Amino acid sequence: MSKRYRSFALLLAMVMLISLIAACGSGSSSDKNNTAQTPGTTTETTNTNTDTAKKEEPKQEPVELKFWTISLSPNFDDYINGRIKKFEDENPGITVKWTDLPYGSMENKLLTSIAGGKSPDVVNLNTGMTMTLAGKNALVDLNKEATEEQRSIYFPDLYNSTKLGESVYAFPWYYGLSVFAYNKKIYEEAGLDPNKPPTTYEEMKQQAIIIKEKTGKYGFVPTYNPPADFYFLGVPIISEDKKTIIVDTPEALEWAKWNKDLYDQGIVPKDSLSADANYATDKYQAGKIASLTTGAQFLSRVKTNAKDVYDNTLIAKMPTLKPGGNVQAGLMNVVVPTMSTHHKEAILFANFITNDESQLEFCKIVNILPSTKKAAADPFFTQAGTDPESQAKVITAQMASMGKDFSLGVKNEGDVLDPLWKGWKEMLNGKVTPEEMLKKAQAEMQKKLDEINASE
Repeated sequence: MSKRYRSFALLLAMVMLISLIAACGSGSSSDKNNTAQTPGTTTETTNTNTDTAKKEEPKQEPVELKFWTISLSPNFDDYINGRIKKFEDENPGITVKWTDLPYGSMENKLLTSIAGGKSPDVVNLNTGMTMTLAGKNALVDLNKEATEEQRSIYFPDLYNSTKLGESVYAFPWYYGLSVFAYNKKIYEEAGLDPNKPPTTYEEMKQQAIIIKEKTGKYGFVPTYNPPADFYFLGVPIISEDKKTIIVDTPEALEWAKWNKDLYDQGIVPKDSLSADANYATDKYQAGKIASLTTGAQFLSRVKTNAKDVYDNTLIAKMPTLKPGGNVQAGLMNVVVPTMSTHHKEAILFANFITNDESQLEFCKIVNILPSTKKAAADPFFTQAGTDPESQAKVITAQMASMGKDFSLGVKNEGDVLDPLWKGWKEMLNGKVTPEEMLKKAQAEMQKKLDEINASE
């Protein structure tokens, strides 16, 4: 798994004790329910009258849905149980059995259940695992089986994060976004207007050059996420049929050279290439870098450890790789396995647990963002104080429509991407040229992908 992915996983763990999730298996069945019918009264004939047999209305058999999550209990027991109760009250005859599993045992438990011919009805997954299972026809196509009313509540880019062809396999749930936090004092020392933060990475680079020349401090610390960067730049990375790696492109080469130049000129700290997840926050609160790209929860650390820096911190939207582009959203989803025998009811609950009301209530408990348009527009996100943390909450909500998740949608995705990560580091350290790095990475990624496809 990449350093960026591990860092994001740690971030979510600190906020919610949540990490990546694996999910269900294959098979299909309808959502038809048997009906029970009581006998009618006997018919008696008289000389003057015939009594019509009476029958009770058919009764629907009770439906139990199995809902699986990971590491939400006991922290969010009240929230999850409360939502389940409301759903059951609104849908008589349907009950939901919630199972929460620890990170270490979720995948094995789920795969074992699949091998045994069983599956939960509703599961929350990250985008990568969703796409892997969708490629195996193990998940319900919501474009076919969900209603337009159910599908329309989400931001289109987030809903389409699990799109393959014309099919979509998940309702988006919650996610996190970074903001651009920057030190007003350092910007002023460099002669930059604090009211004009960068809107693109190129602007961020140009400002960093000025900051380094004028103050000797660094403008920012790169996040180094070449797969996601390529994705948002329009590099295919992988073909639609998931058989061919495509990273050796002009767009990828331009981005590689851009980063190489940034690194070689010393515009960014070179030791950041092998630093841990706390590196940037530590440097920012020490006043050694001018900006911090982070989630709002890390600002509380700055507030605690360096109040003077916190008081000089301004918040802006995260710069994009290109004007009007998207930003990375570590998205969690809710899916319905095809093996479920109650597709209609499972979709109903999956949509309920991710609807406006459910997501807004969740966001008020923990620092996450909703994937629904109405919830993101709630005054909870749009009205806040002037402190950096409050501003970050508002700004990330404003960025909600910009969020999009990246995934290759193949099994063992980390193994396929690993050559690109290693090659990127070698390139920055001067061991290979950008051209050599891309050619080598594409060949090694293709080899790994072929091995994975051959094993299926």
